[in-house]
Amino acid sequence: MSKPEILLVGMFHMTVDPTSVNEEQEEIIRVSEKMKKFEPTKIAVEKSFYVEEEMNKRYQSFLKGDLQLAYDEVEQLGFRIAKAMDHPQLYSVDEIVDMSSPTLEQVFEWAKEHQPELFKNLVSSQQSLQQSITGRSISDKLTYINSAAYQDDLPRIYMKISRIGDRQHQVGVHWLKQWHQRDLAIAANISRIVKNGDRLLVLIGADHLHLLQQFLKDSQDYKLIYASEYF
Repeated sequence: MSKPEILLVGMFHMTVDPTSVNEEQEEIIRVSEKMKKFEPTKIAVEKSFYVEEEMNKRYQSFLKGDLQLAYDEVEQLGFRIAKAMDHPQLYSVDEIVDMSSPTLEQVFEWAKEHQPELFKNLVSSQQSLQQSITGRSISDKLTYINSAAYQDDLPRIYMKISRIGDRQHQVGVHWLKQWHQRDLAIAANISRIVKNGDRLLVLIGADHLHLLQQFLKDSQDYKLIYASEYF
């Protein structure tokens, strides 16, 4: 039996820019058409298990024509693709992890006070990454955040975060431990829903993409398909 195939598509969160979602409906539909070419047998999204039932109630309403889609990528893309593929449901794979010990804001505050040069470097790197997608259309954003150029920059930022703190206060490392826990849990959740022969489409925040690819690749249980084949 063939290994499950998994297509991880890094997303930006559409809810932060509802105007673009309204104005680029035709482009969103074109993007969904591109993803349909993967012919997924299941679709997983960045939602918690605790809201999966409610999400699928909304999906059923969408199938009946009784729902105006929300501005998020789960409904704008996930619902449309699932309907086109005649799927009965979508799957939630996100994990709720306490990210407060420390918060990312606290990590940056430490760097600002104790490691100002590293703080400036991090802020500059983040701004550069954000500027690289600003002004792009929805389709262009998705193409770029799934590119090697963008994905190679993210781990560099995380490794800079790991340097925040000192031998007695591993501030950045403690935050990254929480982040890694969440991504490892997401990878485990993905593994729980795929069976041999499945073709799983995963719509996930682009910041999670690097670690998820690494975890799933390391398992050697799946064939990973890259979004660049479809964008």
